[in-house]
Amino acid sequence: MTGFKEGASGDNPFGAGTEDDKAGEDDVDELESTGSSVEVDPQPDPAIEQQDGRDESDSNSSGLPWIYERDSITDGRAKTVQLHLQDTTLDRQRQAKSDVEGELGESVKKADLREAALLVGLERIDDVADQLREWGYDFE
Repeated sequence: MTGFKEGASGDNPFGAGTEDDKAGEDDVDELESTGSSVEVDPQPDPAIEQQDGRDESDSNSSGLPWIYERDSITDGRAKTVQLHLQDTTLDRQRQAKSDVEGELGESVKKADLREAALLVGLERIDDVADQLREWGYDFE
């Protein structure tokens, strides 16, 4: 894909993020807003399932965590899915990104924040169901 940062493996994994880091992230958001996306395959590939089951803290063969081993924001991600968000959700995402960056002491890419939030949400299905009820699901 064009527009994504090349050669991240040469970057200092312990240094602060650069403006180049943010450029690739904006390209991902632009893909989402233009509708250029791939829908999730209902028949998952077993090789992809194996990869998806890894923990974010897992290291690969080089011993580096995933965010430092990848060459672009899309490396290690099997599919791009379109996500349309309410304005209030976007506001919460901006605040959460700022809060997480403050806690971690470094810049966080929106795609990583979204995937981490999704994974945490999938571990808290009762909370997800409560939010859906607030939106009108299970309305009687």
